[in-house]
Amino acid sequence: MNQSRNESPKMQSPVHQKRFSALIFILILALLAAANPVRADEADDQYLDILSLIEAADALTNGPPAAALAKYREAQTALYNFQQTYPKWNAKAIAFRDRYLGEKTDALKEKIKLAAAHPTDAQPETKTAAAASPSGAEQIKLLDAGAEPRAVLRLHPKVGAKQTLNILLKMGMDIKMAEMQSPAVKMPRMSVTMDFTVKDVSPDGDITYDMLTTGTSVADDPEATPMVAAAMKTSLDGLKGVSGTGRMSNHGLTKTMEMKLQPGASPQARQMADNMKESMYGSSMLLPDEAVGPGAKWEVKQKRVSQGLTIDETATYELVSAENDRVTAKSTTVQHAANQKIPNPAMPGMKADLDKMDGSGTGTFLLDLSQLLPRESTADMHSEMSMGMSVGGQKQPMDMKMDVSVHMEAK
Repeated sequence: MNQSRNESPKMQSPVHQKRFSALIFILILALLAAANPVRADEADDQYLDILSLIEAADALTNGPPAAALAKYREAQTALYNFQQTYPKWNAKAIAFRDRYLGEKTDALKEKIKLAAAHPTDAQPETKTAAAASPSGAEQIKLLDAGAEPRAVLRLHPKVGAKQTLNILLKMGMDIKMAEMQSPAVKMPRMSVTMDFTVKDVSPDGDITYDMLTTGTSVADDPEATPMVAAAMKTSLDGLKGVSGTGRMSNHGLTKTMEMKLQPGASPQARQMADNMKESMYGSSMLLPDEAVGPGAKWEVKQKRVSQGLTIDETATYELVSAENDRVTAKSTTVQHAANQKIPNPAMPGMKADLDKMDGSGTGTFLLDLSQLLPRESTADMHSEMSMGMSVGGQKQPMDMKMDVSVHMEAK
């Protein structure tokens, strides 16, 4: 049985929901910080938290470089947020740590690049091994091959094929702090536009492509919470101009992805690019080895890590129809996260302990096997989260309910 990566941008919809759910989670924490200012005398403790992140990253340097790189970048974002909160706090120490983190991340990026260019026999790709990813092992299990006629489905775009992907997201959130129910957070619609170009197709079917984020926007909505809308716009602006190169198998498995930011990009922009990269690792529908027909079902189980939150996800996909290169399917997704600490949620003076998170969603998609990306997809996700927040030296329980609607269309 093939074990590998899941989801197309249609099936990727739950993935993108998690990415943007993490973004909105960060924005909500920023709102809470504004309502409950952190005391200045906590600066030293917050800086020690950053040092702990750096030490954790240092401890990972003997293992997979991607894990250490992610932790160093987490520390970079924490350091940047700390500097914005305390601009007069020990500039020399901040500059030293910033320089140290920059050197570490640059070295690890080069190491990852060299490893991708010169894979070793010690890490062979097999059809039976779980695929390595930034988030964790992913496994696919065919539940039903479906009705006749059946066919083996493979991606086969031509060199030079171009697609523009438009992603539209709409979200709503309810928050309860302690016994006080906050007004519903109203968020405007967000959009991201990305261009993809197929650069090469190898004899064994691997597809190399370039991507470029050409636009982002936040719709004007008089009912949206102004502070949230402004923060969303600032965060999304960091994605403009971000480019990348990826390699995907004809099964839909993303093997490599390298992102490139504009010169002088902020730590927030680097974090957003990392999130995009993580989402691209799960952006294509995994096609099983076996021939399948209408009614075929397969299940994908995996662990996802988003903004420090580890999520167990089970997605079940059903093939509705497959005729020539046109494939339609639908999906159901269940997510669960157990008790864990959430490092660096957004603001240096805030800490969060997750009690639990549960989510469920549905999706549909239209795939053209002659193209890199699905032609169209929609998805809806509902999630509920309970946690303990430490704000201004006080710990408070917080419950969040979130609804996400995603529409993607590639032309």
